[in-house]
Amino acid sequence: MPVSKWCLSVLGFVVNIDTLMSMVPVLLEGQRYILTYRFSQDHLELLFNSIRASGGWNNNPNASQFKYIFRKLMARCGVVSRSGNVTAQDDTESLTATIDTSTSLSAVDMSSAAGGDLPSPFADIPALVHDHSYLPIRFSGLVDNALVYISGFVVRRALKQLACDVCRASLVTDAASAIKDQSYHLLTLRNNGGLVIPSEGTVRVVREAESAIRQASANCRRSQPIKLKEVEYIVRKRIGSEDVFVLGEHISDTQYGIDSHNHTLLTLVVSLFFKIRLNHIAKMTTLSFQINSMRQKLNKTVLFKGH
Repeated sequence: MPVSKWCLSVLGFVVNIDTLMSMVPVLLEGQRYILTYRFSQDHLELLFNSIRASGGWNNNPNASQFKYIFRKLMARCGVVSRSGNVTAQDDTESLTATIDTSTSLSAVDMSSAAGGDLPSPFADIPALVHDHSYLPIRFSGLVDNALVYISGFVVRRALKQLACDVCRASLVTDAASAIKDQSYHLLTLRNNGGLVIPSEGTVRVVREAESAIRQASANCRRSQPIKLKEVEYIVRKRIGSEDVFVLGEHISDTQYGIDSHNHTLLTLVVSLFFKIRLNHIAKMTTLSFQINSMRQKLNKTVLFKGH
Protein backbone atom coordinates (compact mmCIF):
# COMPACT_ATOMS: atom_id res chain seq x y z
CA MET A 1 0.00 0.00 0.00
CA PRO A 2 1.59 3.32 -1.03
CA VAL A 3 2.19 5.87 1.70
CA SER A 4 1.42 9.53 1.03
CA LYS A 5 3.96 12.20 1.83
CA TRP A 6 1.74 13.51 4.63
CA CYS A 7 2.11 10.21 6.51
CA LEU A 8 5.91 10.10 6.34
CA SER A 9 6.37 12.23 9.46
CA VAL A 10 4.03 10.00 11.47
CA LEU A 11 5.72 6.89 10.12
CA GLY A 12 9.15 8.26 11.07
CA PHE A 13 7.92 9.07 14.57
CA VAL A 14 6.63 5.50 14.98
CA VAL A 15 9.94 4.06 13.78
CA ASN A 16 11.84 6.21 16.28
CA ILE A 17 9.60 5.06 19.14
CA ASP A 18 10.03 1.41 18.17
CA THR A 19 13.80 1.83 17.91
CA LEU A 20 13.98 3.56 21.29
CA MET A 21 11.95 0.79 22.96
CA SER A 22 14.37 -1.78 21.55
CA MET A 23 17.41 0.15 22.84
CA VAL A 24 16.07 0.77 26.37
CA PRO A 25 16.79 -2.76 27.74
CA VAL A 26 20.37 -2.61 26.52
CA LEU A 27 21.29 0.97 27.37
CA LEU A 28 19.15 2.05 30.32
CA GLU A 29 18.06 -0.91 32.46
CA GLY A 30 21.54 -1.34 33.93
CA GLN A 31 21.76 2.30 35.10
CA ARG A 32 20.86 3.42 38.63
CA TYR A 33 19.52 6.77 37.42
CA ILE A 34 19.23 8.72 34.17
CA LEU A 35 20.14 12.36 33.52
CA THR A 36 17.28 13.46 31.31
CA TYR A 37 19.04 16.57 30.03
CA ARG A 38 21.52 14.26 28.36
CA PHE A 39 18.80 13.61 25.80
CA SER A 40 18.86 17.27 24.82
CA GLN A 41 19.77 18.14 21.24
CA ASP A 42 21.80 21.20 22.25
CA HIS A 43 25.13 19.46 21.68
CA LEU A 44 23.98 18.32 18.26
CA GLU A 45 22.85 21.84 17.38
CA LEU A 46 26.22 23.25 18.41
CA LEU A 47 27.90 20.73 16.13
CA PHE A 48 25.61 21.73 13.26
CA ASN A 49 26.38 25.40 13.94
CA SER A 50 30.08 24.67 13.56
CA ILE A 51 29.48 22.82 10.31
CA ARG A 52 27.38 25.64 8.86
CA ALA A 53 29.86 28.29 10.00
CA SER A 54 32.75 26.44 8.37
CA GLY A 55 30.96 26.59 5.04
CA GLY A 56 31.18 30.39 4.90
CA TRP A 57 28.53 31.72 2.54
CA ASN A 58 27.11 28.22 1.94
CA ASN A 59 25.07 27.02 4.94
CA ASN A 60 23.63 24.07 3.01
CA PRO A 61 26.66 21.95 2.01
CA ASN A 62 26.49 18.89 -0.17
CA ALA A 63 28.07 15.53 0.69
CA SER A 64 31.52 16.43 -0.65
CA GLN A 65 31.58 19.79 1.10
CA PHE A 66 30.38 18.19 4.35
CA LYS A 67 33.24 15.68 4.19
CA TYR A 68 35.89 18.38 3.95
CA ILE A 69 34.18 20.57 6.56
CA PHE A 70 34.05 17.67 9.02
CA ARG A 71 37.70 16.89 8.30
CA LYS A 72 38.53 20.52 9.05
CA LEU A 73 36.64 20.35 12.34
CA MET A 74 38.45 17.16 13.30
CA ALA A 75 41.77 18.84 12.59
CA ARG A 76 41.03 22.01 14.53
CA CYS A 77 39.02 20.38 17.35
CA GLY A 78 38.25 23.70 18.91
CA VAL A 79 35.47 25.36 16.93
CA VAL A 80 33.22 27.29 19.31
CA SER A 81 29.92 28.69 18.09
CA ARG A 82 29.26 32.25 19.24
CA SER A 83 26.11 32.81 17.20
CA GLY A 84 24.01 29.75 18.10
CA ASN A 85 20.62 29.92 19.78
CA VAL A 86 21.57 27.33 22.40
CA THR A 87 24.21 27.08 25.09
CA ALA A 88 25.84 23.99 26.50
CA GLN A 89 24.58 22.94 29.93
CA ASP A 90 27.78 21.18 30.92
CA ASP A 91 31.38 20.78 29.83
CA THR A 92 30.75 17.93 27.39
CA GLU A 93 33.42 18.01 24.68
CA SER A 94 32.70 17.40 21.01
CA LEU A 95 35.30 16.35 18.46
CA THR A 96 38.02 15.99 21.06
CA ALA A 97 41.61 15.32 20.14
CA THR A 98 44.86 15.07 22.05
CA ILE A 99 47.15 18.03 21.38
CA ASP A 100 50.78 17.89 22.40
CA THR A 101 51.55 21.17 24.14
CA SER A 102 54.96 20.19 25.44
CA THR A 103 57.74 22.70 24.80
CA SER A 104 61.29 21.76 23.98
CA LEU A 105 64.00 23.58 25.92
CA SER A 106 66.89 22.41 23.81
CA ALA A 107 67.70 25.97 22.77
CA VAL A 108 68.20 27.26 26.33
CA ASP A 109 70.36 26.23 29.22
CA MET A 110 68.53 23.44 31.05
CA SER A 111 70.42 24.11 34.24
CA SER A 112 69.07 27.65 34.45
CA ALA A 113 65.48 26.39 34.41
CA ALA A 114 65.73 25.06 37.97
CA GLY A 115 67.69 27.85 39.62
CA GLY A 116 66.80 31.06 37.83
CA ASP A 117 64.84 32.74 35.12
CA LEU A 118 65.10 31.61 31.54
CA PRO A 119 67.00 33.96 29.22
CA SER A 120 64.72 36.30 27.33
CA PRO A 121 64.69 35.75 23.56
CA PHE A 122 64.12 39.51 23.14
CA ALA A 123 67.25 40.63 24.96
CA ASP A 124 69.13 41.66 21.83
CA ILE A 125 66.20 43.51 20.23
CA PRO A 126 66.34 47.30 20.69
CA ALA A 127 63.46 48.99 22.44
CA LEU A 128 62.80 51.30 19.49
CA VAL A 129 61.67 49.50 16.35
CA HIS A 130 61.49 51.77 13.34
CA ASP A 131 58.20 51.75 11.44
CA HIS A 132 58.42 50.10 8.05
CA SER A 133 56.40 47.89 5.75
CA TYR A 134 56.02 44.31 6.96
CA LEU A 135 54.76 43.03 3.61
CA PRO A 136 56.71 40.02 2.31
CA ILE A 137 59.47 40.86 -0.14
CA ARG A 138 58.89 37.69 -2.13
CA PHE A 139 55.49 36.28 -2.99
CA SER A 140 54.49 32.72 -2.24
CA GLY A 141 54.46 30.11 -4.97
CA LEU A 142 50.69 30.30 -5.33
CA VAL A 143 50.65 34.09 -5.73
CA ASP A 144 53.66 34.00 -8.03
CA ASN A 145 52.01 31.47 -10.33
CA ALA A 146 48.82 33.55 -10.36
CA LEU A 147 50.79 36.67 -11.30
CA VAL A 148 52.46 34.84 -14.19
CA TYR A 149 49.06 33.62 -15.38
CA ILE A 150 47.64 37.16 -15.23
CA SER A 151 50.75 38.47 -16.99
CA GLY A 152 49.87 36.33 -19.99
CA PHE A 153 46.47 38.02 -20.20
CA VAL A 154 48.13 41.44 -19.84
CA VAL A 155 50.49 40.64 -22.71
CA ARG A 156 47.58 39.52 -24.89
CA ARG A 157 45.89 42.88 -24.32
CA ALA A 158 49.15 44.78 -24.84
CA LEU A 159 49.94 43.10 -28.17
CA LYS A 160 46.75 44.58 -29.63
CA GLN A 161 48.02 48.10 -28.89
CA LEU A 162 51.63 47.74 -30.07
CA ALA A 163 52.87 48.12 -33.63
CA CYS A 164 56.62 47.73 -33.03
CA ASP A 165 57.75 44.16 -33.72
CA VAL A 166 60.73 44.44 -31.36
CA CYS A 167 58.54 45.56 -28.48
CA ARG A 168 55.98 42.85 -29.19
CA ALA A 169 58.69 40.18 -29.16
CA SER A 170 60.10 41.46 -25.85
CA LEU A 171 56.83 40.76 -24.04
CA VAL A 172 56.67 37.03 -24.81
CA THR A 173 58.92 34.01 -24.52
CA ASP A 174 58.94 30.44 -25.78
CA ALA A 175 57.35 27.50 -23.96
CA ALA A 176 60.67 25.64 -23.60
CA SER A 177 62.20 28.27 -21.32
CA ALA A 178 58.99 28.61 -19.30
CA ILE A 179 58.97 24.93 -18.30
CA LYS A 180 62.23 25.37 -16.37
CA ASP A 181 60.74 28.05 -14.09
CA GLN A 182 58.44 26.97 -11.23
CA SER A 183 56.55 30.26 -11.49
CA TYR A 184 55.19 29.17 -14.88
CA HIS A 185 53.79 25.89 -13.55
CA LEU A 186 50.14 27.02 -13.48
CA LEU A 187 50.41 28.59 -16.92
CA THR A 188 52.01 25.46 -18.35
CA LEU A 189 49.38 23.27 -16.70
CA ARG A 190 46.50 25.32 -18.11
CA ASN A 191 48.03 25.90 -21.52
CA ASN A 192 46.62 23.83 -24.36
CA GLY A 193 48.33 25.88 -27.04
CA GLY A 194 46.27 29.07 -26.92
CA LEU A 195 47.72 30.95 -23.93
CA VAL A 196 50.34 33.67 -24.20
CA ILE A 197 53.57 33.02 -22.29
CA PRO A 198 54.94 36.29 -20.86
CA SER A 199 58.63 37.08 -20.74
CA GLU A 200 60.59 37.36 -17.51
CA GLY A 201 60.70 41.14 -17.86
CA THR A 202 56.93 41.37 -18.12
CA VAL A 203 56.50 39.17 -15.05
CA ARG A 204 59.04 41.31 -13.19
CA VAL A 205 57.04 44.48 -13.92
CA VAL A 206 53.78 42.79 -12.87
CA ARG A 207 55.34 41.62 -9.60
CA GLU A 208 56.55 45.10 -8.78
CA ALA A 209 53.13 46.54 -9.63
CA GLU A 210 51.41 43.97 -7.40
CA SER A 211 53.79 44.79 -4.56
CA ALA A 212 53.11 48.52 -4.99
CA ILE A 213 49.33 47.97 -5.01
CA ARG A 214 49.51 45.83 -1.87
CA GLN A 215 51.67 48.39 -0.15
CA ALA A 216 49.19 51.14 -0.98
CA SER A 217 46.21 49.00 0.05
CA ALA A 218 47.80 48.07 3.40
CA ASN A 219 47.98 51.72 4.45
CA CYS A 220 45.01 51.99 6.84
CA ARG A 221 45.27 55.79 7.06
CA ARG A 222 44.82 56.20 3.33
CA SER A 223 41.83 58.41 2.48
CA GLN A 224 42.38 58.65 -1.28
CA PRO A 225 42.01 55.77 -3.76
CA ILE A 226 45.03 54.11 -5.31
CA LYS A 227 46.21 56.07 -8.35
CA LEU A 228 47.86 54.69 -11.46
CA LYS A 229 50.58 57.36 -11.49
CA GLU A 230 51.58 56.43 -7.96
CA VAL A 231 51.94 52.75 -8.88
CA GLU A 232 53.92 53.64 -12.01
CA TYR A 233 56.26 55.83 -9.96
CA ILE A 234 56.94 53.06 -7.45
CA VAL A 235 57.57 50.50 -10.21
CA ARG A 236 59.97 52.83 -12.05
CA LYS A 237 61.78 53.63 -8.83
CA ARG A 238 62.32 49.94 -8.03
CA ILE A 239 63.36 48.91 -11.54
CA GLY A 240 65.50 51.99 -12.17
CA SER A 241 67.54 52.05 -15.36
CA GLU A 242 67.54 48.26 -15.75
CA ASP A 243 66.74 46.92 -19.21
CA VAL A 244 63.93 44.77 -17.87
CA PHE A 245 62.45 43.97 -21.30
CA VAL A 246 65.89 43.15 -22.79
CA LEU A 247 65.45 45.63 -25.64
CA GLY A 248 69.19 46.25 -26.01
CA GLU A 249 70.04 48.79 -28.69
CA HIS A 250 66.36 49.37 -29.37
CA ILE A 251 66.28 51.63 -26.29
CA SER A 252 68.93 53.97 -27.66
CA ASP A 253 67.31 53.91 -31.10
CA THR A 254 63.97 55.15 -29.74
CA GLN A 255 64.85 57.23 -26.68
CA TYR A 256 65.19 60.47 -28.66
CA GLY A 257 61.89 60.12 -30.48
CA ILE A 258 58.46 61.29 -29.47
CA ASP A 259 57.96 58.36 -27.09
CA SER A 260 60.58 56.03 -25.66
CA HIS A 261 59.56 52.46 -26.41
CA ASN A 262 60.93 51.23 -23.08
CA HIS A 263 58.88 53.87 -21.27
CA THR A 264 55.80 53.00 -23.34
CA LEU A 265 56.09 49.28 -22.62
CA LEU A 266 56.45 49.80 -18.88
CA THR A 267 53.53 52.21 -18.75
CA LEU A 268 51.30 49.94 -20.85
CA VAL A 269 51.97 46.80 -18.79
CA VAL A 270 51.45 48.59 -15.47
CA SER A 271 48.24 50.30 -16.63
CA LEU A 272 46.67 47.08 -17.94
CA PHE A 273 47.54 45.14 -14.78
CA PHE A 274 46.39 48.04 -12.59
CA LYS A 275 42.99 48.02 -14.28
CA ILE A 276 42.57 44.28 -13.63
CA ARG A 277 43.57 44.57 -9.98
CA LEU A 278 41.44 47.65 -9.42
CA ASN A 279 38.36 45.81 -10.67
CA HIS A 280 39.14 42.92 -8.34
CA ILE A 281 39.66 45.23 -5.35
CA ALA A 282 36.37 46.99 -6.09
CA LYS A 283 34.55 43.66 -6.37
CA MET A 284 35.92 42.34 -3.08
CA THR A 285 35.14 45.63 -1.32
CA THR A 286 31.56 45.52 -2.59
CA LEU A 287 31.15 41.94 -1.38
CA SER A 288 32.45 42.90 2.05
CA PHE A 289 29.81 45.63 2.27
CA GLN A 290 27.01 43.31 1.16
CA ILE A 291 27.94 40.30 3.27
CA ASN A 292 25.61 41.24 6.14
CA SER A 293 22.60 42.34 4.11
CA MET A 294 22.36 40.57 0.76
CA ARG A 295 22.97 37.14 2.23
CA GLN A 296 19.95 37.40 4.51
CA LYS A 297 17.67 38.85 1.82
CA LEU A 298 18.62 36.35 -0.87
CA ASN A 299 19.39 33.37 1.36
CA LYS A 300 16.93 30.88 -0.13
CA THR A 301 17.45 32.19 -3.67
CA VAL A 302 21.18 31.55 -3.46
CA LEU A 303 20.67 28.09 -1.99
CA PHE A 304 18.13 27.06 -4.61
CA LYS A 305 20.38 28.25 -7.44
CA GLY A 306 23.28 26.27 -6.00
CA HIS A 307 25.77 29.14 -6.08
